[in-house]
Amino acid sequence: MVWFLLSQPKSSEQGSFPLTFPARNPSPWGLPWNPEGLKAGFGVAFLWATAIAFFACPCRSRADPVFYPGEEIAAQDLVESMNDQEPGTSWFDKWHRMTAETKERQTNWMTPLVTTTSRLEQRIRYDVYDETLGNGNKKYDFGAGKGVSLIVMPTDQFTFSLPNYIYEPGVAASTGWRGEVLQWRHRIMASPENQKNYVFSVQLAALSPTGDIPSVENHWVWTPMLLFGKGWGNFNFIVNLGTQWADGDNSKLSSPIIWNAAFEYRIGRFTPCVEFNSQSSVTPYLVFGPPGLFVTPELLIGRFTLKEDLRYYFGIGYQIALEHSTIEEKYANALIAKFHLLF
Repeated sequence: MVWFLLSQPKSSEQGSFPLTFPARNPSPWGLPWNPEGLKAGFGVAFLWATAIAFFACPCRSRADPVFYPGEEIAAQDLVESMNDQEPGTSWFDKWHRMTAETKERQTNWMTPLVTTTSRLEQRIRYDVYDETLGNGNKKYDFGAGKGVSLIVMPTDQFTFSLPNYIYEPGVAASTGWRGEVLQWRHRIMASPENQKNYVFSVQLAALSPTGDIPSVENHWVWTPMLLFGKGWGNFNFIVNLGTQWADGDNSKLSSPIIWNAAFEYRIGRFTPCVEFNSQSSVTPYLVFGPPGLFVTPELLIGRFTLKEDLRYYFGIGYQIALEHSTIEEKYANALIAKFHLLF
């Protein structure tokens, strides 16, 4: 399963794909626009395409077509190499060697605050959001759906979230524990920074219906996504494209389109970054729409070494809503801080 972004918008739903789009004025471009046709056609086609990509990729050939350097590396070959260790080597040592080789076969970019990286990572991550709502009140998100990520196979990562608590001072109906976030990421192709410098992955995330926030309907919420990143020297960008649905309350929890984009430039241990983050709905041209768009300037600092194979870094940014409807539906702005411990 993929798991979330959860720095992502909060929820989405799906029963029989009752996706809803905001009413729009006639197209200013004078092109024909049939919302009913796109509603079903695009939504269903995208879900099927993403599902096929996710479940078919691990089964294609026996290789993860990773270029390192310039030659194809088979995932199965990496697994077999774990069994070629000298007698007495522990399972942990074999697993550790596999994860090290996996990380060497991809880029070494920093992970943005909101946009989901396409790399495989082994980490403990904790985020905090200090949100200012449209009415001026405060709301805090401790955890933001982030947690522990483990490379479980040469091309696959599993993530489970740490306890995630939402606190809105004076509003008991919006305060409580959020459900558990589970995520599975499969890396399809990658190339290190001294080679072709890119990573392409697919991800499936799921939010469990185990939260206890009174004002929030508890349902399974599923988020399949395509993750891609490309770099040139010290500059790189990362883009996400996906959808979101749930097993109930789709009018509040579903999102026909979710997209994020991050642009980074590394300067020593400092990485300035700007992100554009979508929320829930889209225009007829599938760009963005209410309550739709945030911009997040940020600074990522690190990585610092604690000991061999144990490093950390952190980031801080300010997320700003760009539309009035976004402010009304979500929040006006948020100070975001995160901490990564890599192992």
